[in-house]
Amino acid sequence: MLYLIGLGINDEKDISLKGIDAIKSCDAVFAELYTCPIHADLSNLEKLTSKKIQLLNRKQVEEDELVLKSAKSCDTAFLVGGDALSATTHTEIILDAKKAGIDVKVIHASSIFTAIAETGLMLYKFGKTVSLPIPQENYFPTTPYTNIKDNLDSNLHTLLLLDIGMSANKAIDVLLELEGKMNGKLFSDSSKLVVVAHLGGDSLIKYDAISNLKKMDFGIQPHALIIPSALHFHEEEFLELF
Repeated sequence: MLYLIGLGINDEKDISLKGIDAIKSCDAVFAELYTCPIHADLSNLEKLTSKKIQLLNRKQVEEDELVLKSAKSCDTAFLVGGDALSATTHTEIILDAKKAGIDVKVIHASSIFTAIAETGLMLYKFGKTVSLPIPQENYFPTTPYTNIKDNLDSNLHTLLLLDIGMSANKAIDVLLELEGKMNGKLFSDSSKLVVVAHLGGDSLIKYDAISNLKKMDFGIQPHALIIPSALHFHEEEFLELF
């Protein structure tokens, strides 16, 4: 049996009681925190469950397939940041497990995809989620910009997930650079965005013009941005709280 268990979006205390019970029942326990970096102290879970938790890197999960190899021979728990199925990596693990004849149970947890409702924006008004990579030499994709434009053209908000290690301030700079390249008139210093940071813990939400957001310190990561479309009056009233 393979248990795929979400840890939630802030720290190890977000795991459900059902998740704790599953860990206690398993012979092997693994975790990864690269798809959704959270501030989890796995040693606290080890004390709570009396189980040793092995933290895996991307290669060990996706190439070496240590989780699947373990689940073929014993009951195995795999702990991941956020919800259990927020990353495509985890759905692929389920598919591979099913093909290998391994039973799978998914235990869900809090996720950025629902926690953003804390901003007051209506979840059903969000369009395609967009990822923003850190630009590299000879690598500056414009797809994030076009996806944001598609959402705005459909009057839908955009949740912008940031690359590992990218701050909201850096993300804003990248959006302005993309504006300079694409000239689609989506972003200027007066454009108003939403920044969210460490949701699920000491949540920080700021709604302001880019010119002001660029100067702010949003604290520890992860951060995310929301590019709002036309606001319902209720959404606008709620955002003004921030």
